[in-house]
Formats: sequence, structure tokens, C-alpha cells
Amino acid sequence: MISYHTKFIIFCTLIGLIFSQSDMTTTSESSLIPFQFTSTSKPMLHLGGIQGENGIRLMSGLQLQPTKNLLIGGVLSPRKIETDLTIYYHLAIGYIPRWKFLNISSNMFQIGMHRNRFGVDGDSRWFSFSFIESARFGNLNLNICWNRLFFQNWNRDTVLISTDLKLNKRIYLRPGAMVYFIPNYDYTPFLFVSINL
Repeated sequence: MISYHTKFIIFCTLIGLIFSQSDMTTTSESSLIPFQFTSTSKPMLHLGGIQGENGIRLMSGLQLQPTKNLLIGGVLSPRKIETDLTIYYHLAIGYIPRWKFLNISSNMFQIGMHRNRFGVDGDSRWFSFSFIESARFGNLNLNICWNRLFFQNWNRDTVLISTDLKLNKRIYLRPGAMVYFIPNYDYTPFLFVSINL
């Protein structure tokens, strides 16, 4: 049986998800997809940051791969601007199909739910659909990810470009940039360290 407290927590979480609003300006800056293709089913920890309007935003994430073609994970990013404390989190599920777009690549589809809590503009929520293509050229692994961020009355496309540098058997360095096209062309650099646990 589910306890009364568990039911209450689930109810409050669902009400918050349903009735929160979303703002397009906040969403794109923090909507980073840290999933990475891996040959092992071990959990992977992601630590890093993305350059934002108000400095570097630190992020941490965890990626689980219960089967060869399924990824589940999330990102958590607390942030303090003067006296304002906000928390961004992102939950996502990814599917790796058997077919390949190119013979030298792997691809993944991903669906995610994003949330920014306790901000100056209030709580916001949005969703994402992503297509990730990863190609290997010798020791260089190039990742290109198209993201469609959307909510009820807006949507925005971003492209994430990164590379994976293997430091040792368990640790990867992922430098890259998130590219925006609307309203103006702009990009935001990021850097992540991924560790196989």
C-alpha cells in the first residue's frame, strides 16, 4: 500500500507540473541534454557548467541505461543570482533505435520535461524533443543534437554541438556549444565531465 504521505507528495508534484507557466527566454539557456552514448550499462554521472547571461550555471546529471536501447536520466542545477535562488531540473528518456542514419554514426531520440522553480518570474515548465547523432572519426567523437523546446503557445529550436574526449576508461570530457537561431544567431559554450560509476 502507498502511504498517505507518498500520495500527498505525488499529488502536490502533479498539481505543480500542471499549473506552472513557462517563459521562452529562461528555457533555452538551461535546456542542455547531457546524455552520451556508452558501450556499458553502468550509470554515468555528469558534472559541468554552461555559460549563461548571469555567469556560469553549474549542472549535475545522472544517466542510467537499463537496456541496450533505453536511457533514463536527469539534470539538476541550483542557481543563485543576488538573493534569488532557483532550481532547474530536467527528466528525460532516450531511445536508441537499431537503424543508423549514417554507417559511421549512432542516433537517439529523446523526450524530456524541464522545470525551473522559484525564479523571479515564478515557476516555469516546458518540454523537449531531441534527435541526437553521434559519429566517430578515429579517436574523435562528434555529437550533434537538434532540440525542439515547446510549450502551449511557443516553441524554439536549438542545436547542440559537442565532442567527447576520453581521458581514461571511466572519465570523458565534453566541450561544446548550444546554438540558437531565433530571434538572433547566438551560441552558449559549455563543458561537462562524465564519469562511469
